[in-house]
Amino acid sequence: MGSELMLGGGQAQDRGGWLARPSKVQREIQRREERDSAELLYEAKKQEFTAALRKRLVENAIHDVTDVVGLAEQLAAGDPFLIQELSRLVTEYNRQVAQDIRTFGNGLSF
Repeated sequence: MGSELMLGGGQAQDRGGWLARPSKVQREIQRREERDSAELLYEAKKQEFTAALRKRLVENAIHDVTDVVGLAEQLAAGDPFLIQELSRLVTEYNRQVAQDIRTFGNGLSF
């Protein structure tokens, strides 16, 4: 008979009978399912949060790049030498911003 106690007149579980308590194996399976479900939910929320942060980072970067280009144009004031030198700085800034966006979320930035 084992350690399981049948209630409900000995009816089979699929016909409405109840087990007094699940077996050790059933409890372990249930714990694993609950743990796996919690891990999946955590991972989904983490990915959703990372995506929202990346979107915000890109939006802010677009504004920053636009501001830097505008400031460089103002500072150069039509001087060809200054335009050439500032364009190098702007290009490097843009490259670094793009790199930060690409590496965001994989542990290489922030």
